[in-house]
Amino acid sequence: MYGEDERSNAYSSSPTKYVHSPEYITDDMIQSMTEDKAGNIWFATRRHGICRYDGKTFTSFKGNEVFGRFSPTAIIEDKKGIIWLGTDEGGVFSYDGKTFKNYTTTDGLINNSVRSILEDKDGNLWFGTRWFGLSRFDGKIFATFSEYKEE
Repeated sequence: MYGEDERSNAYSSSPTKYVHSPEYITDDMIQSMTEDKAGNIWFATRRHGICRYDGKTFTSFKGNEVFGRFSPTAIIEDKKGIIWLGTDEGGVFSYDGKTFKNYTTTDGLINNSVRSILEDKDGNLWFGTRWFGLSRFDGKIFATFSEYKEE
């Protein structure tokens, strides 16, 4: 799949075939994308939340219904199949296929403005934040890294 052209529609694997994309994809800023284990493509959009594309159909999870006023900025699927979303000021959300769960500074996240997410080989999730450093989540607790000191 390729996501750029003058009409802002998605290409299929054949560069001459266009897939009609809903307005919430074509009339928005795509912040991040990931492919899950089932081959679905997930899009985090600035104004319209997230959506999933299964190769035929787009399914939208409206931003204001799930994230309130906070825009998704990063998206990944972990080894357990859980979708993780960073937001611009709403912390991190996990989605297990049924429900969304929100994690914020109240839960130990170093900052609620999450810009990037990575899962390491041990299954820890790393959250890069705006201005305040990193948080690592082992599935139970957050560890924070706010300064780098050489030893």
